[in-house]
Amino acid sequence: MTAGLRSAGLCAQPGAPFPDIRTRGKTRVMIQACKARMRPWLLIAVLAMAGNASAASASASGACVDFRWITLGTAGGPAATPDRGEPSNLLIFGDHRILVDAGDGTAGQLAKIGVDLGSVEAVFISHLHLDHTGGLGAVIGLRWMNQYPGRLHIIGPPGTREMINGLVASMAPSAKIGIGVGPAMMPPAQSVEVTELRGGTDMDFGELHVSAVRNTHYGVESSPSADAMQSLSYRFAQGPRAIVYTGDTGPSSAVEGLARHADLLVAEVIEADALLSNLAKTRKEVSPAMLAALRTHFTTHHLTPDALGELAQAAGVSHLMVTHLAIAGSTAQSQDRVKLQILNRFHGPVDVAHDLQGITVPCP
Repeated sequence: MTAGLRSAGLCAQPGAPFPDIRTRGKTRVMIQACKARMRPWLLIAVLAMAGNASAASASASGACVDFRWITLGTAGGPAATPDRGEPSNLLIFGDHRILVDAGDGTAGQLAKIGVDLGSVEAVFISHLHLDHTGGLGAVIGLRWMNQYPGRLHIIGPPGTREMINGLVASMAPSAKIGIGVGPAMMPPAQSVEVTELRGGTDMDFGELHVSAVRNTHYGVESSPSADAMQSLSYRFAQGPRAIVYTGDTGPSSAVEGLARHADLLVAEVIEADALLSNLAKTRKEVSPAMLAALRTHFTTHHLTPDALGELAQAAGVSHLMVTHLAIAGSTAQSQDRVKLQILNRFHGPVDVAHDLQGITVPCP
């Protein structure tokens, strides 16, 4: 474990593409980086990425590089809030930029911290609920319209390919119209590459090692749906440093094991009682039976503050960053209450995240 996590500046320079993706487990796949045909008006973007060759060499040589997590959007659930964007995150590894989930508004949040879509090389999706994927169409589409070189790698659970195929199909009218500046743009389908993962799979993404486990967001870990739709949690490791992202999950032995001795655990939280009380007051059409079903969902497919504190303590993580805030009221109104409940179970540092907050895992 690495102690002394710190906030960091949100600078962003385009990075050179990772050379390949390798997955290990039940399947083995290699995806070569796309060698896009360059046009003169793309030369500036190419030269900008070439300028980072020295940093890429440092990464390849095993030197300690920047390892940072930024919460782009910290809301929880499929409801827009005035002070929290929909779930999305940015993982910075050296000069590389990786999105982890891409809720509505992700492209705009990236712009606020100076990250150009052309520098984003991959998107890891935890699960296929719309609050975690609603901004993916804009990320793919705007990146394609700008004709950035290289393919955007989309990595996610079973069903990800079907979702991306649908998003790409929706871009067909725009592709027919074009943008009126010379030769026709590459077909949208050529701007993305999809890899589907299942729980228990490990992947090397350049110098970054990624492990995925199936969590309990869709039900218990041993349910028959294991071979159908899955909700995943990820561990991102760079040498001895590790960041674990729960995505949406309930209490889970698999997630606890994945998070063992992580430097940073980025986890969801839900205030079940407060949300149910608010729902009963504001949504009179919701029946008692539905409220009972929602209570089960909130407390077994998500993490209450107590459950999150217990998971973090059992896993022995060094630092906890709480996001996907399914809470009553604003972050300012709820953060102290949520943090206090977590600290009843977890005896380490806790940050209740705000949009655009960054935490750096320092070199050992």
